[in-house]
Amino acid sequence: MMRTLLLRGMLAGLIAGLLAFGFAKLVGEPAVDRAIDFESYVEHHSHHEAADDEPVSRSVQSSAGLGVGAVLFGVAVGGIFALVFALAYGRLGPRTVRGTAAVLGLLAFVSISLVPVLKYPANPPSIGNSDTIGRRTALYLLMILLSVAAIVIAVVVRCRLVPRFGEWDSTLVVAGGYVVAMVLCYVLLPGINEVPQEAIRGVVRAVGDAHVTFPPTVLWRFRIASLGVQAVVWTTIAIAFSALVRRQLEPSPTEPASAL
Repeated sequence: MMRTLLLRGMLAGLIAGLLAFGFAKLVGEPAVDRAIDFESYVEHHSHHEAADDEPVSRSVQSSAGLGVGAVLFGVAVGGIFALVFALAYGRLGPRTVRGTAAVLGLLAFVSISLVPVLKYPANPPSIGNSDTIGRRTALYLLMILLSVAAIVIAVVVRCRLVPRFGEWDSTLVVAGGYVVAMVLCYVLLPGINEVPQEAIRGVVRAVGDAHVTFPPTVLWRFRIASLGVQAVVWTTIAIAFSALVRRQLEPSPTEPASAL
């Protein structure tokens, strides 16, 4: 059963990766292209030389590279989703396959994508200090781990509170606890604000033209597109996975359950 769930989760992830690639290509890549053009413009006017040649061309990055990355990411998280579903199904209350998958998809999106990004948002090329990439990545991963750990604790505590307080009150209590925990993480973890000071002001001084600044609309479109990709992945996995396994886990009254 576990093997079949895993394979179907990976298949759902494959579908999610393909859809995420299409979304990123249509919505995210225009902002990336504008950011790269801005970076090349600044490099040319600052040092009077063309930007260094990239090991992988931009056309390959935005097509095959982006597609392979999206599919591999989708397959990986789809497999993990299936394993978590196998552990959670029947333990989150009297929920259906679709209900359990929907709850897991929502919790995954909130804990892995939404909450960490609100603290450490994604930046396009030419934004941020290249010397701090390692530190920013470590803080972002730490925020993900803390958020996921808090969600897992909240789910476990809710299961223990439900017999005493009921589903609705228990959900409110643990949701409030999760919010408090994340607020503490936001306050205690160091902030990173390299966009207005180091990035935009540095560009203005280097070019010597006060009107040459990184377009804020490009920055926000890139960040919205990045979050949108995550929403597409988790939504698709939840819907596709439940559709693939629902018939086996919830057979009709006249149809015996199938051994996966």
